[in-house]
Amino acid sequence: MKKVLSLFLALMLAVSLVGCGGDSTPPADDGGSDGGEADGAVTIKLMMSQTQQPGVSAAVEAFNKAYEGKYVCEADYLAFDNVFETLEILMSSQSSEYDVFAADGPNIAAYAKRGYLAPLGSYITEEEVQMLTPPMQEEAFYNGEMYGVPMGDSSLVLYYNKALLEQAGITYDFDAITGENRISWEELVSIAKEAQSKLDPDGTQGIFGIEFQQVGRTYQMNVLANDLGGANIGSDGFTVEGIMDGEAWQTALKWYQDQVNDGVFTKGINASDTSSYFMSGKIIFYLGTTAMPGTFDSNGFTDYGFTYVPYFEGHEKDVTTSCGSWTVGMNPYSEKAEAAVEFIKYLCLYDGSDVYIDVSGMVPALSRQFTDELLAAKPYLAIAQYEGANTALVRAITPGFNEYATSVNALWENVRNGADPAQAAADCIGELNTAFMEYQ
Repeated sequence: MKKVLSLFLALMLAVSLVGCGGDSTPPADDGGSDGGEADGAVTIKLMMSQTQQPGVSAAVEAFNKAYEGKYVCEADYLAFDNVFETLEILMSSQSSEYDVFAADGPNIAAYAKRGYLAPLGSYITEEEVQMLTPPMQEEAFYNGEMYGVPMGDSSLVLYYNKALLEQAGITYDFDAITGENRISWEELVSIAKEAQSKLDPDGTQGIFGIEFQQVGRTYQMNVLANDLGGANIGSDGFTVEGIMDGEAWQTALKWYQDQVNDGVFTKGINASDTSSYFMSGKIIFYLGTTAMPGTFDSNGFTDYGFTYVPYFEGHEKDVTTSCGSWTVGMNPYSEKAEAAVEFIKYLCLYDGSDVYIDVSGMVPALSRQFTDELLAAKPYLAIAQYEGANTALVRAITPGFNEYATSVNALWENVRNGADPAQAAADCIGELNTAFMEYQ
């Protein structure tokens, strides 16, 4: 079986095999003994997304040095979309091909429900859980049990094009904005419209006022409904009636559609293209993750500023930000549980995590990593630190997250393209009720 799966991965998914792994080691766990290898070292197989290869490969190399002669990690890095398909193929056949694998944070519930992840409660102590920031603790658990350990986090920041605002003759003290004293969505739209009227009065230059980096995707779009007090899903992980068709969501959907129709938000631009529009001076305000400065710098774009995301007037205490990223979980069919857990702890909680965060540039998932040195080098992470402690909301926790994301993404996109918000929400609810029957 392993040979067949390995051949499938090699031919169909273009896997690049990398055997790599620091310094001090995490506290020993009390998992079962592992079988030894010919040279005395136990080999751990890791499946990881290529998107995380730079940071993870550096951490794996450090791990292999720290545990030389005891453990060695060999990593396969798969294209992003292939991670999910491959995991389904392997785990549905109860394969032990990999001991440890990447699990996208919002899929923890789905994988736990299907038995694809081993519970980690007997390996990860409460003190180690508390090392994680509050939202990352929430993302790691399903039904009261820990199934994955986050490698890093993400956050949402409001970027603005300094040159465009200067050309429009608009001055605003963005430095005065704090987590407790934000600009409102209403004021932001007003400033955006004023700038558009001066920069592109006849609309021929294609300059837009505001856009989300991940337009049409639940990860960022849902904050509009959340900002008005709306939940992502019911506490049972399945209920959507009273949510998408509730007041908060309907107000958010209608508000968004109005801004699209007014030309403030874009229409017809894909999420993969929004950063290019912002960097080329076609978007004035841009809501994106804390990974964007790396993209800006690599493209030579420096004329931007950043600040906290807006709130809706009358809903100051409801302001919400996106969060979450990849977690690492253990294969329940692995025959090397002790070694696998040792690696997970190293990568996500101890020295390997520091290597990963340093190389990857991700938002830390560990509170201790928000050091003065890090914040001085990357000041926008101070926003992420604040949001993680105060406003971050994990994506919908449901075993049917993939179905949820597909339907809710379509909801936002349909409304963007002119669909009636009430009818679009009703269609979304119908789709999800049908899809969720598989899990109930």
